Amino acid sequence: MTDIVPDSSAAESTTPLLDLIAGPEDLRKLTKDQLPQVCRELRAFLLETVQRTGGHLGSNLGVVELTVALHYLFDLRRDRCIWDVSHQAYPHKVLTGRREGFKQLRRTGGLCGFTNPEESEYDLFHTGHAGTSISLGLGIARAHAHEPNPPHVISVIGDSSLGAGVAFEALNHAGAIGGKQLVVLNDNEWSISRSVGALSKYLSRIRSNRIMQRAGQETKNLIHAIPVIGPKFDKALDDFGEVMRHMVVPGHVFEELGVRYVGPVDGHDVKGLIDVIANLRKLDGVVVLHILTEKGKGHPDGPSHPERVHAVKPAPPAHKVEPKDDAPKQGIAFTKAFATALENLAERDVRVHALTAAMPSGTGLEAFAEKFPARFHDTGITEQHGVAFCAGLAKAGLRPVAAIYSTFLQRAYDQCFQEVALQNLPVTFALDRAGPVGQDGATHNGVFDIAYLRTFPNFVLGAPRDATDVRRMLEALVLHDGPAALRFPRGNCPVDEVIPAAERREMVPGRAEVLREGDDVTIWAYGPLVADALAAADRLAADGHQVGVVDARFAKPLDESLLAEHLRSHKLILTVEAHQRAGGFGSAVLEAASRTPQSEGERHARIRIMGIPDRFLEHTTDPSEQLAMSGLDTNGIERALRTHGANLGWKARVS
Repeated sequence: MTDIVPDSSAAESTTPLLDLIAGPEDLRKLTKDQLPQVCRELRAFLLETVQRTGGHLGSNLGVVELTVALHYLFDLRRDRCIWDVSHQAYPHKVLTGRREGFKQLRRTGGLCGFTNPEESEYDLFHTGHAGTSISLGLGIARAHAHEPNPPHVISVIGDSSLGAGVAFEALNHAGAIGGKQLVVLNDNEWSISRSVGALSKYLSRIRSNRIMQRAGQETKNLIHAIPVIGPKFDKALDDFGEVMRHMVVPGHVFEELGVRYVGPVDGHDVKGLIDVIANLRKLDGVVVLHILTEKGKGHPDGPSHPERVHAVKPAPPAHKVEPKDDAPKQGIAFTKAFATALENLAERDVRVHALTAAMPSGTGLEAFAEKFPARFHDTGITEQHGVAFCAGLAKAGLRPVAAIYSTFLQRAYDQCFQEVALQNLPVTFALDRAGPVGQDGATHNGVFDIAYLRTFPNFVLGAPRDATDVRRMLEALVLHDGPAALRFPRGNCPVDEVIPAAERREMVPGRAEVLREGDDVTIWAYGPLVADALAAADRLAADGHQVGVVDARFAKPLDESLLAEHLRSHKLILTVEAHQRAGGFGSAVLEAASRTPQSEGERHARIRIMGIPDRFLEHTTDPSEQLAMSGLDTNGIERALRTHGANLGWKARVS
């Protein structure tokens, strides 16, 4: 194959070879010697575009060579490649014809930040949670096993994702049933923060043995070259080497599971990777290829950045956007309010421990870890184990607080049931990113937690409306003798209302707070949407309609005595929540209303639920857009009030 020379019209381009690649078939027209330049250009493109739009950067910079090698060797329309988590699939997107889409990466109507089958035939799954790629690949391989020429199946998984229990379950199954599958272990020693746990240490031992492996291979080659006795001695050396290998790297866990292990190899040598993978694809069975990469490779701050430039924020707009006059004013971030409250609580109560599953920075717990290192636990990407671990802490008399994103707690559903709720243990869950999350989209929207936790007996569920109530609610739930969860969104708190903490209603589970009395209509709002409910009520007040506003505070137990009172004294109760309508806070209100005794002829208010519709919300530039599309902003609540009010005889607004 001869080198393809870029057209002279592209001479001024900083990415002349990348400009020639409209799809993987164009990449395969290049020679191997041209591929290092393609990698340099691809890395430069990512550095320039992602730092402008925002998005996951460090992980993508680390897999450039691997991605080029895979597309050079395989036709991934027929062959199948599953990217674990898939936030590292930006190079894959560029090489599969989506380069122009990076202008709108993770923005409303633009390119998804994860693989998405609706975007490209090269994407198999829309995934965003860790540890599942080996299971998915094994299923695909098994389904095609009967074919005379089955497709190659590749699962790419990071070293931290490999620590998830489901990944080892998949390897265990793969080793038992055989089949043909290539598992690429992308080892960069990081998830978002530095990888933790015994598996990380195990992989470190393998990394440290690369020099010994190389020396051993060179010695083996020399011995094999000795005439007559070389091959026999080589076989004896292999047997001895097997013993020594298990002494140097105890257990050699992959091969003990029945899968073949190869590595570690340099993940930034694209030509070397192609040679290795080309040989491995000829092999039958499950093969783990261990490659060593550098997260954030090529970024000037990569080596010193605390998270290896895991993700970057969009560049600030050229023109500052002024907030609308009627928009709720913003206070500190909810995550910061929670973290500060937890630190203050831990200073007063030595029983308080904090846990996270590989998200110490995302959940705001880095400062807690520094102040209370013996009471901080990062279990890695192991939500199931993390929740069960908290149950053990609680059983021993401690008060653990598990800070886990709402979307990720779903992975520990059974532990919430068996180990926590059934035992009635005082584990408190701080569900960050509850509600729509904007740019991460459908895989990360935290809109299901109320529904699946509310069904468990013994659980208390709360949602604070602002920073003051984050502190008050956290304290109340940690002291509660049973399981509890408080949910709060990605973003900032509304500025605290004029009600001082001392004058607010006591924070007791099952007790709501009336913020504004109403005539015929009252909004029962849950969490930060209380601010939008108040703003909508203000607009209606200008037309002479007195709309009540209740901060429900708790979805379980609900304030059923106040609800019963409002059912008798109002014509309409409107519930508002940043959660799926099915099974959420509004459903709890309807269920409670059905239990409320009603005398003959007594008024009984109608109940209308406002929440996330029964569909997956795709990514948008900002979470507020997802809320607005669902009618869950001030404008949407006002529209709903006016629509329902018209049925109650309200006069139309006079302009």
